[in-house]
Amino acid sequence: MKSFLKKWWRLLAAVVLMVAVTQLFLRPPAALQSIGPLRGYGAILFRPVYATVDFLHRGVASVWGGYVALTGVARENEELRREVAALRETIRSDREVLLENRRLKELLHFSETVPGRTVGARVVGHDVSPWFQGLFIDVGGEAGVEPGMAVVTPGGGVGRIHKVYRGLSEVILLTDGRFAADVIIERSRVRAIAEGTGAGVCSLKYVSPTQDVVAGDRVLFSGFDGSMPKGILLGTVVSAQRPREGLFQHVRVVSAVNFLAVEEVLVVLTRPTIPFRADKL
Repeated sequence: MKSFLKKWWRLLAAVVLMVAVTQLFLRPPAALQSIGPLRGYGAILFRPVYATVDFLHRGVASVWGGYVALTGVARENEELRREVAALRETIRSDREVLLENRRLKELLHFSETVPGRTVGARVVGHDVSPWFQGLFIDVGGEAGVEPGMAVVTPGGGVGRIHKVYRGLSEVILLTDGRFAADVIIERSRVRAIAEGTGAGVCSLKYVSPTQDVVAGDRVLFSGFDGSMPKGILLGTVVSAQRPREGLFQHVRVVSAVNFLAVEEVLVVLTRPTIPFRADKL
């Protein structure tokens, strides 16, 4: 027995020490205060180890809690972003409704100043062909609309009805080459015939070199030919050139109405006194 202990005492001491250390780790530090002196000294000896383990435990718990909190914040932010997007869409829709109501009120007030009966219409399309300039509105023969009737807005003239269908009409714009109407210069009262050029402007025909027309003059429909209501604005003179040769000035007029921005119009339900012949051109 003595020879056995002498030979294996180091191994036995290592095993006892390992068991003691294992016991120390398996028990919480607070419990070690109530056990014997040996384990008390062991607790003091291994206190840094327990502190390190406790620090790591609290650190992992803190990181995990932070991750869970950040996940919740991210979810809340996503919900807030959706709510903000919905509110912006609601505001945009409300603004569109407000602007539409404002335009319709202006159109209604304008209709009271136009002689004769009128019918309101919405623009539902534009003629995209390179040869013609026109648009389509959502009223037709069922509303009393006929070819040749004037189409106007509070901002000025638009054109005339070209073709009529059920629930739909085609309008040729006053810049279309098929359009012509009697006009007058607001300032000097010079009369002329406005014709569409097909290039986005109108030209004034039969203005002699002696007549007073300058850039900036406003051009109104005279109403003498019955094609457009009297006093409706056509546009503004952008150039008036007196040629060295020739009988008439070259006068160009830009429309007062931005046709691509028009959304609502009025159709004047009055037959023109001069037969409309654009459908034969």
